[in-house]
Amino acid sequence: MMGWGEFLCVELKRSVSSMLPQDIPWYDPSHAVFFGALYSALSFIGLGVLAALLITMKRLKSGDDGGHH
Repeated sequence: MMGWGEFLCVELKRSVSSMLPQDIPWYDPSHAVFFGALYSALSFIGLGVLAALLITMKRLKSGDDGGHH
């Protein structure tokens, strides 16, 4: 009879050892869906920060004082 400790240890062997894309078992559909959504969200956030940075740099270089008030 297999106890819960052994059952959980067997499941941990399949677990992800790191969050890097090359270490993720992409053949497992649950990992593929979760990490695909995670990396998509992180990419979207990163692109938003990059766009804000580029717009800020463009406005700073144009010499506009940016007075909205």
